[in-house]
Amino acid sequence: MLHAVSSVVPEGILVMDRDMRIVWLNPAAQLWAGGLAEVKGRRCHDVFQKRNRICSNCPCAAVFKTGRPENSFSHAYYIAGVRRGCELMAAPILDENGKTIAVAEIVRDITAKLDLEKKFMENRDRLAAVFDGIGDGISVIDRDYNIIRVNKGLLKIFKRSGFQELIGRKCYAEYYRRDHACDNCPAARTFTEGIPDRIISIRERGDGKTVLDISIFPIKDGNNAVLQAIEYFRDVTGMVNLEDQLLHSERLAGVGELAAGIAHELRNPIANISASVQFCRKKFKLDDALERHLSIILRNSKIAESIVSDLLDFAKPGDMSFELGRIESAINRACALAKNRCAKQRVNLIKRVQKGLPRKMFDKRRIEGVFLNFILNAVDAMPDGGSLVVSAHLDHHAKEIVAAFKDTGEGISKDNMGRIFDPFFTTKTGGVGLGLSIAHSVIEHHKGRIEVRSEIGRGTEVAVRLPIFYHPMLQKD
Repeated sequence: MLHAVSSVVPEGILVMDRDMRIVWLNPAAQLWAGGLAEVKGRRCHDVFQKRNRICSNCPCAAVFKTGRPENSFSHAYYIAGVRRGCELMAAPILDENGKTIAVAEIVRDITAKLDLEKKFMENRDRLAAVFDGIGDGISVIDRDYNIIRVNKGLLKIFKRSGFQELIGRKCYAEYYRRDHACDNCPAARTFTEGIPDRIISIRERGDGKTVLDISIFPIKDGNNAVLQAIEYFRDVTGMVNLEDQLLHSERLAGVGELAAGIAHELRNPIANISASVQFCRKKFKLDDALERHLSIILRNSKIAESIVSDLLDFAKPGDMSFELGRIESAINRACALAKNRCAKQRVNLIKRVQKGLPRKMFDKRRIEGVFLNFILNAVDAMPDGGSLVVSAHLDHHAKEIVAAFKDTGEGISKDNMGRIFDPFFTTKTGGVGLGLSIAHSVIEHHKGRIEVRSEIGRGTEVAVRLPIFYHPMLQKD
């Protein structure tokens, strides 16, 4: 009966003595190894391994030592002359005294299984490479909002250094610093209704605002029940900022046209007032009271004329006088002009300018004016004194020179942050509100941009980014 069973099973069955010589084998093993006369009495490692010594992981040798059954997975065997992956199981054959006199070994060909596993691993690695190679963030969560998997794009969005910082933790805690699920969580709707969802999320941190376009997709089982959800994060902050800049530019263009019309209408009357006052002072003998009032009229006429000039400058900055020079010279000039004002208000002015910045074509007078405006605004934001760091460095990646002005002043509220470049908006007593609008216009004419970060009670940082072109002539002194 045992012979009948062993003759029909597909696995190879062998019996080896203590010298690892083949004592018996079933038809399947004979088919693998050759005729019985060719195999019987030969050592198994010679027949099936093409080796002249016992294998280091041989389960049969282990059985002779321990007297217990042993297994060995992914063992290499030569089956019909072809190297195959095999699974080995060995068990002791005992005499009447319980002593191991031989070992029975079952050999199962698992080459197809190993090939399938290899293909699976290759596909898994390929999918993992695609998963991690996607620039946008991807997060997989379960129904309890535990993070199962994330890609490198998500680590970049949330500024994490490794996967271990997120895996196994709650998405609402790690992504939004909350102690419970978000009130408008799109994943909750996906888990409940089993359909994709989408939401725009705004994250505000000390380093600025991040706008995320989040799409949620369900992962279902065979019964159409939602097991997990894929969250796809797209950082659209740059696009939103670009749209805001476009809207701001369009709004400024309309205001600029209005300001230009008003300025032209006011310029002549103001000039006439000033001329009339000067005529009266020269033509007539005036008493002290009248002289004093005419002086007030003349002084305010000059203030009005200055405001009109600012309006025209805002509406149409005029021709830029571009020259090849270094931004640090404009910084030094602006700092020198503000030095006495800083000292008077107990503001510690610190300069940190990177050496060897490339030269750039710019309007020196206007850029100096922009820098001076930012410095004076920072000083005004520190009525009780403080610190102002004026720095400049080269951003190699963006190919921009960055001039930054960071103070420890009162900061700008969130409500006012979106209006600081609007004409006529000011929080200063007696201010006109054109300085930052003109600065914005000047930087735009230089194809640059202004970034502002602020926190109430901790200060403000204004960064002016001016593009450069890497040309040999620009690097020469």
